[in-house]
Amino acid sequence: MKKLIQQYPIVALLTVLSFAVALLLAANHNNLFPFSLWNEHRVPREPINLTAVPLGTINKPVQIIRTGSVEHATSTPITADFSGLLSELYVAEGQVVKAGQPLLKLQAQASSEPIAAQAAESSPQAQTNYDNALKEFNRLQKLFEIGAIPRRQVDTAAARLQEAKENLSNVQNTTQSSSSTINGSATISAPIDGIVTGLSTSSGKTVQAGQQLLSLGSGQEVEVVIPLNQNDLYLVHLGTPATIEVSGQTIGGQISSIYPRIEAEEVSAYLAHMKLAANPNGLLTFGMSVTIHIDTGKTTLAPAVPKSSIFQDDQGRNLIYLAVSEKALLQEISIGETIGDFTEITSDLPQQSMIITSNMNDIKNGDAIAVTQDETN
Repeated sequence: MKKLIQQYPIVALLTVLSFAVALLLAANHNNLFPFSLWNEHRVPREPINLTAVPLGTINKPVQIIRTGSVEHATSTPITADFSGLLSELYVAEGQVVKAGQPLLKLQAQASSEPIAAQAAESSPQAQTNYDNALKEFNRLQKLFEIGAIPRRQVDTAAARLQEAKENLSNVQNTTQSSSSTINGSATISAPIDGIVTGLSTSSGKTVQAGQQLLSLGSGQEVEVVIPLNQNDLYLVHLGTPATIEVSGQTIGGQISSIYPRIEAEEVSAYLAHMKLAANPNGLLTFGMSVTIHIDTGKTTLAPAVPKSSIFQDDQGRNLIYLAVSEKALLQEISIGETIGDFTEITSDLPQQSMIITSNMNDIKNGDAIAVTQDETN
């Protein structure tokens, strides 16, 4: 053996080392040593000192976001109840008027058989207009009684009904009169709020029964129609501001009217009409589909965390660290709006969550931590 060692010293050394390694492995397997050379990286790290804050809240504006369509603006025609002289004109083209505001005064002119015959021809149409106005008023009155529409819509329908009734009465009186002269005058008032457009006559001009004198509408070529449900009516009213994002531009406006949509004799939805503050370069065209943000003027509390506590991984996921039982727990989150220094959290987090706000680059999931609550947040 001695001669072999002397002849092959390297082989002998390797043999001794192999034997020593085998002994160490066996001792480690049987826990004969209180430590392991290969497990030194498992020695617990010292707790990392950091700060954390409780899950917070922000006052988030309540917005209703809907997809609407660009439609031709609607208008209400104003016609002459009878032939005569337009003795007074109280409005001008482009003027904003309120429902019930006087628009013009008609002075009846001398009439003979042709005018009476003209009135007789107008009688069926006047009766149809009255019947339709009465039907609309009764329908809206029922909707108002169940709280489906605001009182303003009923008042507008009542004004239209009264106008149709007066028109019918005037036509009938003209038809039944045997006199060759019609005496007196009548003042025509605005049945709805609107802007005067299409003014086609002036003071001192003679007009014929049924002639359209002007229109009341939004004064624009297009408007945006927005579908609403019944719950939205508690938050959206006439005058409620709204905005549209188109081609990188924000177009503002306000709700100018709300009407129920009737299907199978039931209210299936409500249609809000948005009057535009402007339509720069004609960006909004008929038939376009647009997203509308309606600002209700209300706010609601939403859970939020400091925006500085949020970071992203290589996959673009939003992450935060939670302090849980003296350990750092990595948590994926979904986020909403950022208001000031806080960002809304739209995913579920326990109300008692503590959000780590410092040393995020020095910790990893599962690390032991020593937490100091940040009193500045």
